Amino acid sequence: MKHRDKATLYRELAKLTEADFHLDRSLKLLLGQTPTAEKRAYLEGMKRGLESGQSIAESILQNNAGIVGGLETSLIEAGERSGKMANAFNHLARYFSAMDGAQRHAAGAMIYPLVLLHMAILLPELPSLIAGQEDDHSMRRIMTGLIVLWVVIIGGRLLWQKAVEKATHSVNLDRLLNRVPFIGAARRHWALARFTQVAHACLLAALNMSETVCIAGKASQSATVTQAAETAAELIQDGETLSLALAESSDFPADFVHAVATAEEVGRLDDEMARWTAAETMLANEAIERASLWLPKIGYTLVALFTAYRIIMMVQGIYGGMLKQFQ
Repeated sequence: MKHRDKATLYRELAKLTEADFHLDRSLKLLLGQTPTAEKRAYLEGMKRGLESGQSIAESILQNNAGIVGGLETSLIEAGERSGKMANAFNHLARYFSAMDGAQRHAAGAMIYPLVLLHMAILLPELPSLIAGQEDDHSMRRIMTGLIVLWVVIIGGRLLWQKAVEKATHSVNLDRLLNRVPFIGAARRHWALARFTQVAHACLLAALNMSETVCIAGKASQSATVTQAAETAAELIQDGETLSLALAESSDFPADFVHAVATAEEVGRLDDEMARWTAAETMLANEAIERASLWLPKIGYTLVALFTAYRIIMMVQGIYGGMLKQFQ
């Protein structure tokens, strides 16, 4: 399901839940609005689970495992246990709305470089096509260039998606992706935003601190944060405070650990987690904006160099043949 569809779905569920609509009635209303196939599958899966006596989180996990992620199940479970489902749905609506905006912004920024890449393949062959020289060779080079370009684009995207998926379980790969210029910063901020978002919901549900940290770590979708959270959870079980347990790992920012320590002292830990969620979401969006600003510029430079190379080779081919005839 697309991020935009998830944002809309959770926003509607939050609205109905805040109005004290029973969830069965809410699902019936939403199913009557002719939703998309994926939305319908999600709603019907939840409906089947509730009818069989399962909790909301259990019904989603069992019937919609291919649609939802760890963040959704963690937040919904925490909302269920705290009796504040509207808060959980609102959290998810804001998160997927932010993700949708970031994704569209990044995709929009790459349109012009892609156009330039196509022009770089086509333009150097135009003189030959117009002059009627080597038509077959020119068309073959154009088609080969376009095929190679799209194989690289599609292959690169699939490879990145696979790497991101594996990075939820591999600490080494997660750390490697976090070092990628521009994109790595966005990944780190999104991971901490998910961690604090779920931690806030768990605190409202009055879960014990060790369980809160463990659930939030898994919801971060980052193997590095998950490992650090599991270590922290063990230290908390041994009697350590949250801030000192988080400080044991260098994978949590020092500013975040210090803020948690202060919030623990004044008893405002839930508010602090909510504040960090908003701040990290904003920083993640800013990182994506920076990537959207600089990556196209890098693309323009590479395209310009490639075009210049093609033009030089074309000129050498034309005039080189002429010079040989004179010789």
